[in-house]
Amino acid sequence: MKLSANTAYSLNFIGKRGVDKSNLFGYINDMTVSKNAIWTTFEAGKNGKLQVKCKSVVDSFHLVIFKTSIGTCCEDLANKKAEPLFMKIKTDCKELENVNVDLLEGYEYVIVFIAKEKNKASVDFELAFTPTDAKGAEFIDSLTMNLVYNKAKPIYSIHVIDETTKKPVTARISITSLSDIDGTYFASDLFLNLNKTLKNSIIKIDAEGYNSKDLKEYKIASTSHTKDTIRLTPLKRGTVAKLDEIYFAPGLAAILDESFPVLLRLRDFLVLNPQISIEIQGHVNEDKKHGLFSMRLSKKRAQKILDFLVESGIDPSRLTAVGFGNTKPVFPDAKSDLQKEANRRVEILIK
Repeated sequence: MKLSANTAYSLNFIGKRGVDKSNLFGYINDMTVSKNAIWTTFEAGKNGKLQVKCKSVVDSFHLVIFKTSIGTCCEDLANKKAEPLFMKIKTDCKELENVNVDLLEGYEYVIVFIAKEKNKASVDFELAFTPTDAKGAEFIDSLTMNLVYNKAKPIYSIHVIDETTKKPVTARISITSLSDIDGTYFASDLFLNLNKTLKNSIIKIDAEGYNSKDLKEYKIASTSHTKDTIRLTPLKRGTVAKLDEIYFAPGLAAILDESFPVLLRLRDFLVLNPQISIEIQGHVNEDKKHGLFSMRLSKKRAQKILDFLVESGIDPSRLTAVGFGNTKPVFPDAKSDLQKEANRRVEILIK
């Protein structure tokens, strides 16, 4: 499994039985380890410091980090060419709080979690990566784009930050406002001149490793300096998000045309984050007596969305579709049209 920087994960040991007779390819000599392991990789795009920030774990585990060449991690491990960088036996979350591992750009790092055999515990953690410069100081991933041509005119600025760390995040900023500021920009801090107040703008923010954010029918006032701070939340596996504005023909699995802008945004999100997979979950609002029909309809609708994504170029191995029928309603006893509409939904589980 390939990990991404500054992303939260929740991984489960499968409870595998047996002992690893190779003792992790011979890298661990003073004890016996089980086969019950989770193997992950991380590729460093820059020099930096890696920290495994555990949030919760049921039991202690072993943590080992290897440095290998890109694309040959398995061969390097088997041929004893991998370099062990970090090894902690029977560790827990607290012991890892202040541990930083130095990584170099251009290498692939294998991160192995090993639990006792038969153990099916989960480990929740964030893989925090801090880029560093040539002197080892923290490198702030920011990019300022200043397109102000007249300081006497109103200025509009967008500042994109990580919701958790409050640090800048370089993102793709797309503005649609029927004005001269329309366009797509790549920046963490964007400065533009504004010639008039904009009332129905659409601003889309996308960054790898983060949930996308859209601002619709957004007003941008032409004051001396209007400043917007956009806080992006890091992706976390196991979270569920609702896809708003997905519409189907009543009682059918046919996707209505007004749904396609949202589906295209989902496609763009998957293209930008190739390391994640999703489960498309269909829900309907039907009478309990129509349980079997509801299950089939919700599955067909989820499958239709999956088919659209595959036709749009997304690898089908990253997608699954399930239908829950009316088994997980937001409002179990829906009365109003709004409540029924809330039950009739499509959700995305990040895996």
